Amino acid sequence: MILVVGSLVGLLAVSALAIDVGLVWAARTQLQNASDAAALAGAGNLIDPAGPSVTSTEAINASIDVASRNGAISLSSLVLPDSDVELGNWDLENRSFDPGVNLSDPDVVNAVRVATRLDNVANGPVPAFFSRVLGRDGFSVGASAVAYLGYAGGVAPGEVEMPIAIDCCKLKGPECKQDYCETVSTNPPNPCPLDDPQADGITSVSCLEFSATEEQNACWTQLDTGAPSISANDLRDLVRDGNSTQLSSSDAIYVDNGDKASVIKEMNDKFHGEASYTGDGAGVDRYEPYDGRADSWVTSLPVVACQADANCATGSAAQLVGFVCFEIREIEESPLNLIRGRFLCESDPLFDECDIGRTTSGGLDFGIRADVPVLVR
Repeated sequence: MILVVGSLVGLLAVSALAIDVGLVWAARTQLQNASDAAALAGAGNLIDPAGPSVTSTEAINASIDVASRNGAISLSSLVLPDSDVELGNWDLENRSFDPGVNLSDPDVVNAVRVATRLDNVANGPVPAFFSRVLGRDGFSVGASAVAYLGYAGGVAPGEVEMPIAIDCCKLKGPECKQDYCETVSTNPPNPCPLDDPQADGITSVSCLEFSATEEQNACWTQLDTGAPSISANDLRDLVRDGNSTQLSSSDAIYVDNGDKASVIKEMNDKFHGEASYTGDGAGVDRYEPYDGRADSWVTSLPVVACQADANCATGSAAQLVGFVCFEIREIEESPLNLIRGRFLCESDPLFDECDIGRTTSGGLDFGIRADVPVLVR
């Protein structure tokens, strides 16, 4: 009898481990799903791009609403207290969340952290069954998630229409760490005069330089992550059809340098609606005097890690770090083979024309905000 009683206690303890701990892990998984979904919903409603401004109430309400559509164990709808939804800054480099920033500043508020709980504060603890014989009535379980709404770090197929990548150090200074808008407004990359200034008063812009010189700020690229060989034919195809694959900031794309006169001509034809692009030019006659000749083409260009030493050498792989908005003003064919234009910031009226889908977060800040938040923790 003593052996039976002792064995029964051990059997109940094992049952508690198998059933109650299994129940706790099931609850933990369900809470994690709810936290993930609620954080993504909050981050998706975090910024009003029209401002831009932080829409904290909308973000918190969206998180609470999505959490309530999730259940855990016997609960069909979770309660998410306001205090368990935090807005803050996600540091991409250090992978850390800081809720102590200025929560009204859209330049620093870029993430939402959500904690869901089954405890004595929210929703009640996970009930114990066999563990009751060991004096345990319930278990407190929690899960958390951080969703990040950063800057454009990826694009869908067909959304980049220029075979050009920009050197990050030319946009954000040494080591690519300075403020982008301050750099391009006070010290525009490779400044040069417009050949034919228009009535908007802008006479000096940036020249995109592809040769391996100190002024080089651009590379040729097929936006290909697997083929180091770059041909003029493939570059012209990209001008016609755009990128063929999804791109993200975790990719390394192959680059090249040099004049590539035939590619410059292809882009100029598309800009002005000439040759095979007759009647379907990408540029518009935006500025006076209105003469029917295209003088503006707002497009998006990928940005790659600094090329100070590599100089976009043939077959080099350069990490994609984000996307920038650029207004092409003039394309000059051989012998100069130059593209003249302006790098745009959010404050520029033309910036809203630079829509590239923004399919993932994670790119560096060049002003183009992502449309889709991502889970980072």
